[in-house]
Amino acid sequence: MEKYGYSKGAVSKALDAALRLWLRYDYHLSDEEEANNTAFESTLGELESKHPGMYAVIAEGKLVAVHSSLREALLTKGGHSHRLIFKVGEKTPSKVRLGWRAKVKPAGHT
Repeated sequence: MEKYGYSKGAVSKALDAALRLWLRYDYHLSDEEEANNTAFESTLGELESKHPGMYAVIAEGKLVAVHSSLREALLTKGGHSHRLIFKVGEKTPSKVRLGWRAKVKPAGHT
């Protein structure tokens, strides 16, 4: 609010600036993140056939554990700097809509 004030459209301006800044950010994956992503891709088919609906934990480039609850998966021991925890078989949405729906006022008579 310090930068854009309290006027109408200030939140939109701030969000626009934040998204532009985020899109400029050049992020490089660490070796461990790359290894975990590779392990995810290589084990996904087997996990879907053997452990549907379970929560998988991938760290250090390998499958570490499979649990029946998210809580158990989050409590998996290990001092991993990066890990993936996901529900096996749960698909992410292909499209994500950002923004708000505007209420359209009916046009009046002219």
